[in-house]
Amino acid sequence: MLQKLLLSTMLTLSLFGVEIVINKSQEIPQIPQKSPFVRDSAKEIVTNIKTGLVWQDDASVKSVIKNWSDAKHYCKNINFAGYSDWYLPTISQLESLVDTKSYNPAIKKEFKNVISSGYWSSSSSVSRSSFAWYVGFEDGNSYYYSKADNLYVRCARAGQ
Repeated sequence: MLQKLLLSTMLTLSLFGVEIVINKSQEIPQIPQKSPFVRDSAKEIVTNIKTGLVWQDDASVKSVIKNWSDAKHYCKNINFAGYSDWYLPTISQLESLVDTKSYNPAIKKEFKNVISSGYWSSSSSVSRSSFAWYVGFEDGNSYYYSKADNLYVRCARAGQ
């Protein structure tokens, strides 16, 4: 379709004495994007330097499984990496960790501790109040699930 459009445009413009040359062999170089995520292995946290969000990334994110209410309580009361202001992240915050080019797990490479499974967000389902959103890090998609059921927990904090 685009070729036909370009061809008809070239033919039309040639009537006016204008020449268009299209070189298919030239490609626009892709500039690699630097990840905004930075890992601090000593504290076992990952920071998004663009948003300031700090993420828990220790071994417990591979073992702590809770229902939604207990997950919120767990993050609110955790004292980790010298901070006590952790919370259960929103669905959009959790989705920011997804690496769409990866699978099983589909998470940014700076995260070393992950289970290819579901992680709770603090976001309730609007249509079903007994359900909340989570990210499945096997494929990076978001789903909702009964708040009474158990999923993994990864806490976040606002940072400085």
